[in-house]
Amino acid sequence: MALIARGKTKCALCDSVLKVDDEIVATSHFIADIRHPLYRFSDAGMHKTCFLNWDQRQAFADLFNQLFGSITWGDGTNKLMRDDCAIVSLPRRDKSS
Repeated sequence: MALIARGKTKCALCDSVLKVDDEIVATSHFIADIRHPLYRFSDAGMHKTCFLNWDQRQAFADLFNQLFGSITWGDGTNKLMRDDCAIVSLPRRDKSS
């Protein structure tokens, strides 16, 4: 998960400081290719309002779900980003269904 020091870390989208009471969106590092246009937003903090209004939000969420959502964690769940940017744990889906 992104390391965020509230009051010091800047939003990756608007470059304003993430304050203590701000709702934020952050993911673990999941884009390995430094040439990928969304690379700098992986493992970064963003204001939730900035993220929800971002023109690349859907592409970012789709890529997160494609790469990170395919991993089955030790508790038998998959992590997926919903449309509201919340990351949720869902029971593993059987790929044969």
